[in-house]
Amino acid sequence: MDGTEFKRQSLGMRFVFSDLGPVFDKLEGQINYNYARHVMDNYSLRRLPQNTGGHGMHMMPADSGSMHHMPGMKMGGKMIMPYDRRTVSGRLMGTWDWEDVKLEAGTDTQMYTHRSVKMYNPDTSGAGPWNKDARFHDYGVFAQTTWNVNNDYDLITGARIDHAQMKSFKNAERKRDAYLPAGFVRTEHTFSDKKGMMYAGLGYVKRFPDYWELFSSTNSKYGLEDAFTSVRPEETTQLDIGTQYNIGDVTTWVSFYTAYINNYIIFQYDPSDKKGKTSKAYNVRARTLGAESGLSWQFIPDWKFDTSLAWSWGQNITEDQPLPQMPPLEGRFALTWDKNDWSTTVLWRVVSQQNRIALNEGNVVGKDIIKSPGFTVLSANAAYKFTKDIKLSIGADNLLNKSYAEHLNLAGNSGFGYSTDTIFNEPGRTYWAKLNVVF
Repeated sequence: MDGTEFKRQSLGMRFVFSDLGPVFDKLEGQINYNYARHVMDNYSLRRLPQNTGGHGMHMMPADSGSMHHMPGMKMGGKMIMPYDRRTVSGRLMGTWDWEDVKLEAGTDTQMYTHRSVKMYNPDTSGAGPWNKDARFHDYGVFAQTTWNVNNDYDLITGARIDHAQMKSFKNAERKRDAYLPAGFVRTEHTFSDKKGMMYAGLGYVKRFPDYWELFSSTNSKYGLEDAFTSVRPEETTQLDIGTQYNIGDVTTWVSFYTAYINNYIIFQYDPSDKKGKTSKAYNVRARTLGAESGLSWQFIPDWKFDTSLAWSWGQNITEDQPLPQMPPLEGRFALTWDKNDWSTTVLWRVVSQQNRIALNEGNVVGKDIIKSPGFTVLSANAAYKFTKDIKLSIGADNLLNKSYAEHLNLAGNSGFGYSTDTIFNEPGRTYWAKLNVVF
């Protein structure tokens, strides 16, 4: 099914009181309201499907970025299913400023409710009532301190604790909740010549499973009732280090991270299910590594060359195999001309093959289908500023019209008419235009 109608509403209010005193410097707060409604159907954007003979089709609301794992829905003829999500959030924070130390502390909260209307055929029946399927509520307190040790060193620390609660209204009403601590410490050192800096940070966070991780999987790997019952919060401990340095017209940077994740959430898809709707969610212990580096060179006036390299690696420690959905090594090279109101950029992406896969495993959005080959893509764009508030951009992506597929691909959905073990190629040569107006 496709998202064919979309309605979004957003309201927000923010206040800031500054210069309140010699120590208590600022008080700020905000309240936000968001409502999103999506209507899914199987006929507006595609040929009307034949009766599936009892096999369930499956879909997700359009705001999920995917279209699967709503099991047990039989489809024949025209079918419509509306979804909506209503979110209310708020935040209040104060800032205390001493000579060398700044403290920012406060509280925030968020609550959202998912609803749906039972799928129906508009030719034979009308829409039924809205039914709640889940409600999520989170509230937390946090604090962050920044200590300017001297002209060259800063020490930043932070901590927060949240209480998260998810309530399911499907079948019988059920509830899950957890306390989620988090904290970090980070040091930053500015070089004596003021041309660069380096940093190191260590952090820990406990993450509650999101709506799709709790509800979209058909069951648990270990025979429990479902993912809502069995999937535990992820716990990540991560170390980050990096540096940046400027030498004349050249800026370079490099960063590295390593993380240990307890209760990493994995989706395991059933390869025998050609409809792609059967999956199991479970937790494993995992380790990840990654590094990025880049260089920017203003080699002559108006001309700049940029390049970057990104690498990621992940291992499922529990099952002694690669983590799924890890991006391959990728390099980017860009040449930009920028003068007055005109600018042009040529971008060349060079992506390596990815041979470290976990077949038929992934997350709620994608899964590892094959060992993906490498590819290169050349794109270009140009822009003109008519005024400071009006800018026109045009471009062409995949200039050489190459056939390629990203490794991080959708999990596969037979609703598109393809097998669930078939990856989707990216578009060929694509032309686009964009007008930006600020008012």
